[in-house]
Amino acid sequence: MNQPGVFRLCHCRSIALGLSVALAAFALGSMGDAMGQESSPTPNYPDLSSVPNDLVTPPMSQGQPAAGKRVRHQLDRFLKTDVYHALYLPENWQANQTYPVIVEYAGNGPYENAIGDRCEGTVEGCNLGYGISGGVDFIWICMPFVDATHQQNQRQWWGDTEESVRYTLEAIEMVIEDFGGDPRNLFLCGFSRGSIACNYIGLHNDRIAELWAGFI
Repeated sequence: MNQPGVFRLCHCRSIALGLSVALAAFALGSMGDAMGQESSPTPNYPDLSSVPNDLVTPPMSQGQPAAGKRVRHQLDRFLKTDVYHALYLPENWQANQTYPVIVEYAGNGPYENAIGDRCEGTVEGCNLGYGISGGVDFIWICMPFVDATHQQNQRQWWGDTEESVRYTLEAIEMVIEDFGGDPRNLFLCGFSRGSIACNYIGLHNDRIAELWAGFI
């Protein structure tokens, strides 16, 4: 069984090695210029966006939660609204077992930079939890920020802060009761806005702050 997070470590080592080689080549070239010598050409490294992914996050679909499936899922009190979360049960999920839970918050969106990196600000656009777990051993749930006025997910910043906190609390309770989430092993992570939310939402009051076994 692949260990969760191993592929990320490998990627980080590869990137670090590439940067080290590039910096060394630059330093040698600068020394050569200073001494009146011709510098060696810098290696032509590939664009990182062209490197194949180690994992591909499952697309969010409709339907009931099942092992290895990522679905659009709602709390009962939001069934007639556009407020929802993305729920993934690991490939090895069984109804009679308990599993640690990765809770994730998304970044702001829609956003795209000059080299094509994108963030839509949606729960379906989250990827960290799948990358950390490798799709096994962990339940993964991506939480919305709640726009209480329009009854939809908020793509930029917090929406209704108190409602966003309440949603996280209720969704975690649901995961524990219905899908075997382990209340002693709840982990929180997020990208950009989501990383700020780990503190702003995840530590908003004593009730929610005491849930977490750790932040990633």
